[in-house]
Amino acid sequence: MNDEVVLMQKNRKMIESTMSTSYRLFQEMEKRNVDKELTTKALDIAKDVHELKKEYSLILRGLSEAMELNTSEEGMDLKDIFRVLHHSLMKGIPQNKNVKLDFTYEDNLYTEHHYFVLSVFRNLINNAIEASDKEVAQISVCQKTTQKEYVFTVKDNGPGIDKENLDQIFLPGFSTKINFETGEVNRGLGLELVKDLVENQWEGNIEVTSCPGETVFTIRIPKEKWKGEL
Repeated sequence: MNDEVVLMQKNRKMIESTMSTSYRLFQEMEKRNVDKELTTKALDIAKDVHELKKEYSLILRGLSEAMELNTSEEGMDLKDIFRVLHHSLMKGIPQNKNVKLDFTYEDNLYTEHHYFVLSVFRNLINNAIEASDKEVAQISVCQKTTQKEYVFTVKDNGPGIDKENLDQIFLPGFSTKINFETGEVNRGLGLELVKDLVENQWEGNIEVTSCPGETVFTIRIPKEKWKGEL
């Protein structure tokens, strides 16, 4: 249950950020005299998210107190981050998927930005699971340390990414995922979020190499940015 609470805390942070963003959007639209109806909708979104935040916080507090769970938001080390990821992702695997998920690390790094780390790896791993065409999807996450950087790799044994798509996968809205039964299209925001966090929050770098049977995402984060102020 403690792992679920960590994820709920991460989601609460996202709710707070969404509320703040929508309210700033309302203020900017009002300042620019944007259509009144649209401006009001932006404010309504901010108010609705505010209500969600209050109720979500009450539920989270009640769970934590009832179960006497550790809800410290000061930070997490890599061992615990990987444990939470493994637990939550394995629980959510579709019945038609067989997944082997491995985490290794050279250094049990501590960070106060654990919610960002959870978001980055959840998106990359979920993409690998969804794309898998193998009897067993094998996904590994590995951390290594160089003189100046922390290097993370996420490797899978899936079908690979077509060469013509490699330059586009981080663009917002790009997606090759479609459910042909329902017509529903994945909006392709996960990798754009990952790129934004890595490059704009940590001032790091993310690269991808791919061929049939193997795709590897490599993330490099400067040591001083991993634990420092963002």
